[in-house]
Amino acid sequence: MRSPAASCGVLCALLVLPAIAHTQAKPPAAAPAPTPAPVMSEAQFITAAEGAAPATISGKAAIVRIDAAKKATTEVRAGTNGFTCSLIPDESNAPFCADKNGWAWMSAAFTGQPNPPNTVPGIAYMGKGGLHFETATGDIVMMAGPGTKTVAEPPHWMLLSAIDPATSGLPTKPNAGGAYIMFAGTPYAHVMIYQNPAMLAK
Repeated sequence: MRSPAASCGVLCALLVLPAIAHTQAKPPAAAPAPTPAPVMSEAQFITAAEGAAPATISGKAAIVRIDAAKKATTEVRAGTNGFTCSLIPDESNAPFCADKNGWAWMSAAFTGQPNPPNTVPGIAYMGKGGLHFETATGDIVMMAGPGTKTVAEPPHWMLLSAIDPATSGLPTKPNAGGAYIMFAGTPYAHVMIYQNPAMLAK
């Protein structure tokens, strides 16, 4: 005959095991959703965008927000000098200021248009630098993809016009000379010049 203590032990085990099994089968709690980045106020956006170029340019430029998802732009402040400043709508939020033709080029690039509409070269300043996507072989591409890495760019300015490496003789990768063709072979090929725009304000 089994002792009362032994019987209790068996009974208690039988009662506890289902509870343990239920606890182990419970799926892990979902990770909390990432907190979205705070939206800049109008004043914050203007201040950030103005950082792209010398104050003599950015202080009188139009300020425009680019909504890449909606392929739309919204003017925040009117300008008087033909330049427009904005932030690149990606994780960099890098500021840039461009003249009329440069703005047509930049806004087309960041609203998903297949080709820039301007036929006359434009100019743009990025006094805070920016980011680009680079493959394992050092080629710069317009979109992130398998094997690409994000590379920081120093302050620079750009000539926004289709440039052919074969006829211009310019390299297609960053180099010690400080100038190269970014996005070579695409409608958005342009010349990058690694020179701080603040140094041009003389």
